[in-house]
Formats: sequence, C-alpha cells, structure tokens
Amino acid sequence: MRCKMCGAKLKKEGDICKNCYQKYKEKAQLRADNEQEIYQVKRKYSPKFNLLKNSEIILLLLVVIFAGFGNYNTGWAILIMLTCIVAFGLWMFFNKKRASGTKTTFYETKFKYRAQYLFVDREEVVPYKDIKDMAYFQTRSQKICKIGDIRFYTKGFLAGITIQDIPEIQENFQKIRDVINQSR
Repeated sequence: MRCKMCGAKLKKEGDICKNCYQKYKEKAQLRADNEQEIYQVKRKYSPKFNLLKNSEIILLLLVVIFAGFGNYNTGWAILIMLTCIVAFGLWMFFNKKRASGTKTTFYETKFKYRAQYLFVDREEVVPYKDIKDMAYFQTRSQKICKIGDIRFYTKGFLAGITIQDIPEIQENFQKIRDVINQSR
C-alpha cells in the first residue's frame, strides 16, 4: 500500500504516512500563535490613493454618463449616472473593507499575513528562514499618498508575498527588516 499524497510505502492499509504527518505537524506548529508578537503592520485605506489608482475607471464612468445624457432622454441618463455612482461607491467600500481586514503580524521566527474581508479569508505564514530577500517599492500615486508595498521573496520559483498599502513605508520597512535580521 502507498500513501495517496506522497507515494511513500505504508506497512498496511489505513496506516498514517509518517512523511505527510510530519509535514502536517510542522505546518500546524508554524500556524500556532505560541510566540510573542513583536511588531504589527496594517494596510492603510486612502480614498485619495484609490481615486488616483482608479482614475481610468472614473474617466470611463464619466464618459458613460455623458454618453447617456447625449444619447438618451433625461430619465435614462440619470439612471445611468446613478448606476455608475453606486458601482463606484461599492468599489470604494470594498477597498475600505479590504484594507481594514488586512494585517501582518511579526513574531520571533515568522510573520503571519492575514486578509479577512467579505468573502475572503486568507492566511499565510512565512518563517524568516525562508525569506531570501525583501524590498519596498512605491508607485507614483503611492508616493503622493505616502504609502507603499513590501515584497518578501521566498524560496521557490516566483514565490513570495506582497504586503500592500503600508503607511510610512520607509520607517515600517526598516523596523520589519530589523525584526527579521534579529531572529536570523
């Protein structure tokens, strides 16, 4: 009999694979909150940044509204305008919920990224020993709003995690780098 997950040979049917069980224990131990919290970073919601980031969508909505006034009677044009306003308002509300439900907690030997909003419940745990490099970057609109993104490059092809829209990016990046370097 062989394990269905890793293909290791088992003694008898119904046995638990030692390889898979060990990996499961390691993941469970990694996810456990048995370490002291050292630092925490939360995503910042910035209406100004969202307006700058979505300026193309806003322009498209304005074109649709003006086309509605130019091609339809006033009732249809007002309905189109209200639909566009409601759609954009919902988009801004979604972005605010997304920002308020996202945080990253740094512990002694790992960090935990948690995104919990509307229909999303995602948690990533990254041990510091798996981090190959880290960097921060800012788009032009992020610089205007004084926020930025931190990218952690981990082992594996195209592996890593990005923490978006961090306020005071340079100071937070330095603190995070110090926390990670102290544990290595």
